[in-house]
Amino acid sequence: MRDTRRHVLERLRVRGPQTVPDLVAALHLTRTAVLNHLTTLRAEGFVRRQGLRRGTRRPSVLYEATPEADALFPKGYDSFAAAVLDVLKRDNPGALTRTLASVGDAWIAHDAPRVRRLRGRARLEEARKILAERGFMPTVATDNGDRILREHNCPIMRLAADHGEVCDMVHRWLESLVGAPLARVRCMRRGEPFSEYRIGTPT
Repeated sequence: MRDTRRHVLERLRVRGPQTVPDLVAALHLTRTAVLNHLTTLRAEGFVRRQGLRRGTRRPSVLYEATPEADALFPKGYDSFAAAVLDVLKRDNPGALTRTLASVGDAWIAHDAPRVRRLRGRARLEEARKILAERGFMPTVATDNGDRILREHNCPIMRLAADHGEVCDMVHRWLESLVGAPLARVRCMRRGEPFSEYRIGTPT
């Protein structure tokens, strides 16, 4: 996102609903520039009209940041989750194992209905879609007759890097999606550019 549009969002977040004149004065932009930025932000779903403010001549439209804009602001989820896992592993390793098993069970239960009735290529394609939705940037290929699944991103790498148990949980979830055993031959956790799995015979 361009810096100026981010400044518009920050102003709306900190000050609440603002009019175009409010933003012109605060950000030292022209009226046309502010309107252009608001139009773009509205099209992206990050800003919406909130109502009107009475004026001496005519009401002014108020704009506010939408709940979707929250995702654009800094978050500390990774570091917080990593700290929780660190404490669990230090104080009660068994609790960490049980917790991650429960998380894995929840992931499987959530996604199982989408793949349960599918077989072969149809199931693998649906699994690929689920992985893409979760941010794993998956690709599927064939190598000497073997089916290959690759992940070009790990959205929980910050956690997996320090806790192999997280990788194990993801691996179990992947196998449930694909409906076949997966042999991991490359892994981003080891510093490789992507994770690669050879897909075995469906169970």
